[in-house]
Amino acid sequence: MVRASLRNNPLVAALLGTAVTGLGHLYLRRWLRALGWLGVTVAASVLFVPESAISAIRSGTLTDPLPILLIVLISAASALDAYLIAKSKLQTDGARATSTVGATEADESPACPACGKPFDPELGFCHWCTTEFDVVDVTELEQLDENHSNLR
Repeated sequence: MVRASLRNNPLVAALLGTAVTGLGHLYLRRWLRALGWLGVTVAASVLFVPESAISAIRSGTLTDPLPILLIVLISAASALDAYLIAKSKLQTDGARATSTVGATEADESPACPACGKPFDPELGFCHWCTTEFDVVDVTELEQLDENHSNLR
């Protein structure tokens, strides 16, 4: 059974962004962007929405939605932005996962001449058998690895 992760899901980000402006960005852990969208919404509502429309919304008697159209458009843009960020994040994470899954032997570390296990040449020794190595060039390590595989 395959488990689907809800982390960075574009649809969840868009739904949360639709419910409350900036919530989709909080879900994606984009804190400053969430505060920015919330600040734009508050500033637009203070500057461009008349007091009569705000009181009509509070009382539940809003008959003309035109005064709050700007707020609705800002909220929709915020939800779309959260969706696009999550989608691009998924694509970059997916590309990163496929590049590590299809790794070839050329990408692997060279094998230790003493034990044959891969080691990190930057350490200066094999962490499996503790064989110390002199500082050598990468081409020398590849030659050692080829000689070791020919001896097998």
